[in-house]
Amino acid sequence: MTRILHVFSTFAVGGPQIRFAQLANALSGQYHHTIISLDGASQAMSRLATDVQAEFLPMPTLKAMSLPKRLHAIHRTLSHHQSDILMTYNWGAIEWAFCNRLLRLCRGIHWEDGFSPDEASRLYRRRNLFRRHALSGQTQVVVPSRTLMAIARQHWQIPAQRLHYFPNGIAMPEAICKRPPSAVTTLITLASLRAEKNLHRLIDTFASQATHSRLLIGGDGPMLTELETYIDSLNLTNSVRLAGRIEDVWGFLAQGDIFCLSSDTEQMPLSVLEAMAAALPVVATDVGDVKTIVAAENTPFVVPPAHYASAFRRILSEPRHWQAIGAANCQKARQHYSFQNMLENFTRLTAPIR
Repeated sequence: MTRILHVFSTFAVGGPQIRFAQLANALSGQYHHTIISLDGASQAMSRLATDVQAEFLPMPTLKAMSLPKRLHAIHRTLSHHQSDILMTYNWGAIEWAFCNRLLRLCRGIHWEDGFSPDEASRLYRRRNLFRRHALSGQTQVVVPSRTLMAIARQHWQIPAQRLHYFPNGIAMPEAICKRPPSAVTTLITLASLRAEKNLHRLIDTFASQATHSRLLIGGDGPMLTELETYIDSLNLTNSVRLAGRIEDVWGFLAQGDIFCLSSDTEQMPLSVLEAMAAALPVVATDVGDVKTIVAAENTPFVVPPAHYASAFRRILSEPRHWQAIGAANCQKARQHYSFQNMLENFTRLTAPIR
């Protein structure tokens, strides 16, 4: 059984954590997982099936250490666990990839899913240089978008033989039961309630553009209380609902007429793939690969953030096209973004080197 040590900056529920849980559940019995959460959060553990062999290790005290002490603690942890593979996720875990490269303790695989809000609009030269050094040697680098592929080649100088494009995939139901059309248009989103999702943009746009409509926001996260207060301050409590953590994604999406993405930064969001599989049209900010993910019929509604309100208004004014756009999105999701493809990519990546 392959032993994998996973290092996340957080193991709260988010895209990388959900993807990992789905892979671990589908491949139960083939791997033993040790999950390190650098902020101590553990909510995503609930997404793992009971038969997955996994242990959780919170390490929130590392942040308070000086760099030399932190690197020493990382060295000690890596040496103690003696894993076959170290998987690190995003900038928050880059020091672990760096230590493993220097020590050559095990195979290194680094997943880069995108950027935090401070890198949403520009890349930092210092971080690019550190990634370049930390991810050199034999470290394999995995990205879910063509946008990140270009950045990894140009700015991090990752050679083609160590750079892997693994698009996200979703397990799609055979059919989704849509609710009957009603007089109230339902706009819907799924997002971790964090700053980079810019849900204030979505709420403001809804307030200014939508009439006889409601907005459902699925997900939880650190900005829950702030968003509740904001919705109340705009007197939108009757038309905007924070639905909290969503267990039944497909049942939740079935309530919607239009899916909304308002993020400042994304690469290949699972929520957009799920909305496509649910046959929804999507109005979104043009971030990462979103414009290339959706069907051609949907691309006019994927726009720069400055034009989000106008795209929102246009899609609301064209209800006769929603069904056709949604059907095209569903077809593309089934053809190109299946969970089986992602599963095969993962097993190839982690297969023993002969």
